[in-house]
Amino acid sequence: FAVHGNSAPSFTNNMTVVTLPEDMPEGTVAFWITATDPDNDSLTYDMSGRYSYFFVVNKDTGAVTLNTPLDYEVQREIQIVVLDINDNHPVFQDTPYSTSINETLPVGSQVYTVRAEDPDTGFGGVVNYTILEVSEAGSKKLFSIQSNGTIFLGGPLSYNNKSMFYQLKLQSCDQDKNNPLCSQTVFLTITVIDLPDLDPQFLQEPYTASIGEDAPMGTSVLTLKTMDGDKGINDLVKFSISNSTRPWFDINEQTGVITVSHSLDRELLLDEDEEVHLEVTATEIHLNIYGQEAKASTWVTIRVTDVNDHSPKFYNCILPDCDFSDDKVVTTFSGYVAEHASTRVPVSNLSIVAYDPDKGLNGTFLLSLAGPDRMAFVVSPEKVVNTGEVQVLVWQSNLVDFEKKQTMEVEVIASDSVSYMGSTATVTIHVEDINDHAPEFNKTQYTLYVYEHCPNGTVVTKDIQATDPDTDFRGHITYHLLSGNSADIFQVDPNTGEVTVKDGNQLDRELQSVYHLTLQATDGGNLTGSTILQIILLDINDNAPVVSGSYNVFVKEVEDNVTVNIQAYDNDEPNTNNSEIRFELLPGPYSNNFTLDPVTGLLKNQGPLDREAIDPLLLGKIVLTVLVYDLGEPSLNTTVNVTINVEDINDNKPVFGRATYEFHVKERLMGAYLGFVEAWDADQTDVNNRVTFSLTGDGASNFQIRSTFLGSGKNRGNMSLVSDVSLDYERPPSNFTLTVLAQNAAESNEIGSATVLVITEDVNDEAPSILASSLKDIRVFEHQGYEDELVAQVEAQDPDTNASLEIRLQEIGCFKSGTNVGLVCQDWFQLVPNGSVYINDSLAIDYEICDLVSLLLQAWDLHTAEGFPANSPNGEGSAQATISDSFSQATDKDDGVNAVLSFSIDGIEFINNDNSRVPLDGLFRIKDSHEGNIYTGIIEVVTSLDSSRQGTYQLRIRAQDNPSKDPPLSANTSLNIFTVDQRYRLRLQFSSEAAEVGKNVDSIRMYDLGSLRAKGLSYMDAYFVFSNGTALTLSDLNIGTLGPAALRILGSNCSLSLQIETLCPTFLPPHLHQLLVTQLLSLLFPSYKRKLRAVKAAKEAKKARAGLNLQGPVIPGTNLFNSEK
Repeated sequence: FAVHGNSAPSFTNNMTVVTLPEDMPEGTVAFWITATDPDNDSLTYDMSGRYSYFFVVNKDTGAVTLNTPLDYEVQREIQIVVLDINDNHPVFQDTPYSTSINETLPVGSQVYTVRAEDPDTGFGGVVNYTILEVSEAGSKKLFSIQSNGTIFLGGPLSYNNKSMFYQLKLQSCDQDKNNPLCSQTVFLTITVIDLPDLDPQFLQEPYTASIGEDAPMGTSVLTLKTMDGDKGINDLVKFSISNSTRPWFDINEQTGVITVSHSLDRELLLDEDEEVHLEVTATEIHLNIYGQEAKASTWVTIRVTDVNDHSPKFYNCILPDCDFSDDKVVTTFSGYVAEHASTRVPVSNLSIVAYDPDKGLNGTFLLSLAGPDRMAFVVSPEKVVNTGEVQVLVWQSNLVDFEKKQTMEVEVIASDSVSYMGSTATVTIHVEDINDHAPEFNKTQYTLYVYEHCPNGTVVTKDIQATDPDTDFRGHITYHLLSGNSADIFQVDPNTGEVTVKDGNQLDRELQSVYHLTLQATDGGNLTGSTILQIILLDINDNAPVVSGSYNVFVKEVEDNVTVNIQAYDNDEPNTNNSEIRFELLPGPYSNNFTLDPVTGLLKNQGPLDREAIDPLLLGKIVLTVLVYDLGEPSLNTTVNVTINVEDINDNKPVFGRATYEFHVKERLMGAYLGFVEAWDADQTDVNNRVTFSLTGDGASNFQIRSTFLGSGKNRGNMSLVSDVSLDYERPPSNFTLTVLAQNAAESNEIGSATVLVITEDVNDEAPSILASSLKDIRVFEHQGYEDELVAQVEAQDPDTNASLEIRLQEIGCFKSGTNVGLVCQDWFQLVPNGSVYINDSLAIDYEICDLVSLLLQAWDLHTAEGFPANSPNGEGSAQATISDSFSQATDKDDGVNAVLSFSIDGIEFINNDNSRVPLDGLFRIKDSHEGNIYTGIIEVVTSLDSSRQGTYQLRIRAQDNPSKDPPLSANTSLNIFTVDQRYRLRLQFSSEAAEVGKNVDSIRMYDLGSLRAKGLSYMDAYFVFSNGTALTLSDLNIGTLGPAALRILGSNCSLSLQIETLCPTFLPPHLHQLLVTQLLSLLFPSYKRKLRAVKAAKEAKKARAGLNLQGPVIPGTNLFNSEK
């Protein structure tokens, strides 16, 4: 193998001293590093040293440029050392490498030494060696290499068993830790030298051969071959037979050919599996390295094959105990067989064995029969291989007859199937006599007669006998009846053959009219003959007629007819009086309705059948009894019941118990029960008399009727309102005239009907209402009226019949210029229960104090039923009393018609608590009023508000002037009206009377709560509401925790216009800034002259925003025009 070396580069001779000026600019090439390489490899350049930082080296060209300015005064001389770098690969020397070693070289011996060189200095020039791979798989550990390149043997060698050639792939690398370099790989070829240390080896073992037993001497049998175990030497060998089971063969010592040296006989080897075994030894000519003979032995098996050289012979013996010697051959045999023996019955007392010592097909032979009686027998088997037992079998039993021939003879011939050599044996067969005649009757069948139920012992026959030609005991005959179902009825005399009745009670012609018996005759040899006895029974009249089946007839009343044929039979002899039948209908409750033909048994009805005419307890069943009798002597009879099931049809219509039913029901009772109707149907079955009720007529959908079957055609219909329906006396129709229909559940056109009157009774369930037409605006001039002057007449209405109405004052509001001024006007007017509004104190009416009085009215029905509203909705009736003065002053910057303003509501929306919006219309209205150039828009509720709504009403308000020429100008604002639920209403209890509380509101003090409960004379209903409409409950105010202390009515500034003593506890929210307290004082005078009086409402909280000031009459229970629910 050729390996190319790598030489180190060297610097040129001029690389000694370089002179540079100190003012050399930076980046100027100062000098060049030059070097040469004998291999012309590309070079890289570098420098190091204390002052190397002054320069930068181009690694590819060797150009050195100035990196830092030079200063002669600081450093006059700079020494630069050019360092050696590891740039040379190790190179193997004196290649290629090859060597030869003996296969017996001891383990650990030196095999070869290689050498590699690296010109680099330091660790870059230190070389180590590695065996990268070995050509033979699994042999890498067989060799190892030391650091000096010496290769040692690490395991034993074998030229024949391992390998005769090895190739080692080697590599050397230097020890540079930063940049180690490796050489190119080289190969060491090692040849293993073979030595004579192994024995020869036989090829193609095992050795077997076959040769015929008739092979002549000198015939070649087979050739043995060997090879030297030392494949690299291949020494010659000589062959010899060292052992043999028969001295019939020899071997050539040079060629190894085995030949026949003696005559062969396979039959002598039968106990040796027909084989001869030879041990052959092969010995090398030269001694091995140990000075001994190198030899090997093997066994050779020679099978001697058969030749057909024997004929089959017969022997008188029983296998396997047979001696097949030539002196034991037999040619005559004798045996016995009974006459008429069955086919393939062997001849007894024969022990014939046929034998041919040849093998396989040569020992196969055929057997056949010859001789005078060969047609009567057959030989078995017909083919034998080597050895077989021979039998002579009966083939035609009729030819084997003692009476014709007592001795028979056949010849058994054995013939070789290949060579046709054979032998013959004579067999003499002695025929034995048997009882071969059976008794015989003259006829095969005899017909006999006897009466049924005859006495026991009655002779049936005594003239029937059998004959047998056999003599002696073989001809003696005995009789008996074969067992069967008649064996216990008849019997036979075993000696005479007389047949008699054994049990006459079992002889019944109607059950069995003919008996067939087998009479058997047996001789002394147990041979039998038989005949059939046909015994016919003669009839007597012993059976009554029998009716076939049962009779259960179904017919529909009126529509169907009965046609029934009674089927009967008589088991006595046909066509005689004993079996002739007649029919008769026996008397019964309904037998006159039917006819019966006495001969044919045909049953018919005489007229239509009516189910309702039959006793109901019979459920429509008519049972008739028919007598069936024969004409024998004496006559016998039987009876049968015929059941006629008359099926009900729907031929009756339901009938109501009354023509008219009247039910009364109170209004407002949802699903109320009214009563029941009853109808009866004459049909007798449930399916036809079960009735279904239904309602027709105007308003029938409001009612329901449920059918109930009471049984026996009675039905009830329970009538009620539909579960979610109630009647309303005030909303017609309140009375109903309905038709109730009764119809069978089964299909029928028959329908019964009755009239049902439903009368609705009035219940005082309607709330009264105030007539809107009576709510007229009231205008009263201050100080000008007189006491008890009628200023208004409020009217109420109620649709209930027994209503007792009165008008009550719910609340009163006092306003000045749209601002609530408390209860200053509460005594100005008086309302009486009939709705009349009178001036109560004309002198107290003062325009400067109050210019508008709002009377919130409510209508009450004193007779309202429990559970229904007794009063009209809150806020439904409101009467406005305007207090007039000569003028109310206001200013306006415009003059004339330009100062005239009007108000309008542009839109109304209801904002639910979930912020969804619903547009509304017609709930509120705005009225214009003005005094001078001050205009006021009053918001009024037009109709009752929906108490189920929870949220805020938002009104868009527009004020617009009306100039004569110029376009109108307008301003817009929004008004939020919050709804407040009644559950936020709180009741405050006072010990003073209502008038006293109203007049001395500034000095009201709260007493101990317990004492208030004991002697309370007046109450105040209050709502505590935030400016955003959120109200406080009792628990929110923590009123329940108040002890004997002053009433705490709280505002953000701890003061109210009522001047009620207040406290500011720290636990209440600091942002509570406005409360509106609506006071409702209920006077508890025994006379109840004033059951309800309006009291003063709390003034607006002092720091409330101006935009929240009320611009019109308030709605009770609110602070921002909120509607109380």
